[in-house]
Amino acid sequence: MLDQSISAGTCTCGELRKAARAITLLYDNAFKSTGLLSTQFNVLQAIYNIDSIRISDLANKLGMDRTTLTRNLSVLERQGFIEISQGKDQRTRIVTATQKGHSTVSKTILLWNEVQRKVKQEMGENSWRELMQNLGQLVKVTEQLVTHNN
Repeated sequence: MLDQSISAGTCTCGELRKAARAITLLYDNAFKSTGLLSTQFNVLQAIYNIDSIRISDLANKLGMDRTTLTRNLSVLERQGFIEISQGKDQRTRIVTATQKGHSTVSKTILLWNEVQRKVKQEMGENSWRELMQNLGQLVKVTEQLVTHNN
């Protein structure tokens, strides 16, 4: 008979989702004064660093599906942080950060740096670096498994 029980703390997906919720809450609280959520900051910061980018290229860069990214972009556009324009053909959409987006990223980076510093301090620099390496390796492994299973 197959053991169908899962011990607390042994499910990779469950533990990563719990960690993601906790770290997201930490960053969201730090960013409250900017009007951005941490997920929005990641998207806006990627646009900020490039000048302008096609939505499909941005989705690839962020490792997001295009539908989820488009929903996030519509919120950023409504808030005035980005502009979305038509590309060379009707199917292509180009995203550019507005002046408001640029100034908000500049302010948020200062808050981001403070959260990063605190997390590294509490974890210890070596543990933090190891975590970053392990997460990168996990992404590679899961991408390989997804590709292999499809």
